[in-house]
Amino acid sequence: MKGKKYQYQLIVVLNPKTEEKEKVLKKATDWLENNKIEVSQDHMGLKDLAYEISKESKGDFWIMDLTSESPLKMKELNLLLNRESNIIRYLILKKE
Repeated sequence: MKGKKYQYQLIVVLNPKTEEKEKVLKKATDWLENNKIEVSQDHMGLKDLAYEISKESKGDFWIMDLTSESPLKMKELNLLLNRESNIIRYLILKKE
């Protein structure tokens, strides 16, 4: 299927106490852009969590819209996001 676009949404919840938010987000967006994925990010702000995660009751929410010509390399992206200690949760959704 020539010209098909794959679209995803990545929701990242950062530890609100970290001072390296820009560094963490830059690392993720650099990886995505190096894999020829267009990234559009939106900061949703500090929000209450439904339950405590890593002893935190609030999280700094970011939403990234991803567009690519080829499918996302999920294993590599999961590995990158899991290794980052300042990310307390993330969710990857595929758009239709």
